[in-house]
Amino acid sequence: MNKGKTVKTGALVLLALTLTACNQRKFSVEGNITEAADSMLYLENVGLEGITAIDSARLQADGAFSFSGEAGLSPEFYRLRIHDQIINIAIDSTENVSVKASYPTMITRYEVSGSENCQKIKELALKQIELQQRCFDTQRTLPAIQARDSMMHMIRAYKEDVTRNYIFAAPDKSYAYFALFQTVGGLLIFDAQANHEDIKAFGAVATSWDMAYPEAMRTQNLHNIAINGMKNERIVQYNNQ
Repeated sequence: MNKGKTVKTGALVLLALTLTACNQRKFSVEGNITEAADSMLYLENVGLEGITAIDSARLQADGAFSFSGEAGLSPEFYRLRIHDQIINIAIDSTENVSVKASYPTMITRYEVSGSENCQKIKELALKQIELQQRCFDTQRTLPAIQARDSMMHMIRAYKEDVTRNYIFAAPDKSYAYFALFQTVGGLLIFDAQANHEDIKAFGAVATSWDMAYPEAMRTQNLHNIAINGMKNERIVQYNNQ
């Protein structure tokens, strides 16, 4: 037997097994959502082209659930949903995320562990909910013009906080990307088509993601948004000359 050939063949087999293992990276999301017996819990992918159901489970009295899936080569976003109650999560690789909550307050009173990104996303989600409520209360209690000015002030303060402490602080993280697409009243908080500072926020995340995930569709999407924003800005500047 040719010993050199045997060693070479063994090395090729080991390489093939290694590549197969790398291509089978898994993530899991598990935990308990109580007070929701007999309710359907859905794991949904929040993709660029829309929301797609990945898996579901009918909860028992203890609310235990366990989902798993293939992890991509770049961060991906998911959500746990019962009716209109949603918990947003991000999966960067082979993470094991644990979620504990109680229905119907799961949207604001849940615990998440196993992922720094998911913990930061929770912070951002709670901030967004608070902003939304403050804007609603303002519209309800103040005259239209005064309410508009007050809401604009609140949104500017929110953006300054999120830009400084989440986006520019760690533009390569999933939660920085998540922050860019938050909404209030159905409208994007960060609008690269109309605001110079927002263009810089998108550009910062796009640059970081380009270094970490150059082939990802989300990276290209970020670049397109930033580039279109800069084009619109130049057109406005030209028309104002």
